[in-house]
Amino acid sequence: ELLALRDTGNCLRDPITGGSVLVIGAKAAEKLTGLTAGQLKDPLRTMGQLPGLRLIPYNAVGSRGFLLGLKLPKVKIGSWQGSHVVAFAPVGLEGNVQALIGGTV
Repeated sequence: ELLALRDTGNCLRDPITGGSVLVIGAKAAEKLTGLTAGQLKDPLRTMGQLPGLRLIPYNAVGSRGFLLGLKLPKVKIGSWQGSHVVAFAPVGLEGNVQALIGGTV
């Protein structure tokens, strides 16, 4: 269970499905996947280390690149439940927030 914040400026989309992407911080990503922050910082090198990983392109002020992502079959956000793409940030998120969601679910 993670505390997620709806980020209205988060327009991150999965290039395969076009759907919104839930972004989780490095500590939560490591618990979920076993991937370390170092591995998350080098997504191109880490791609083959976990079945189903995909690259999620991002473009933010002053930086752009890729986050590793994975489509999870069972995600619950509020009252919504279903499969959803989760991207893994190589750093922690601010404060008590462990995840960011944008768009509509």
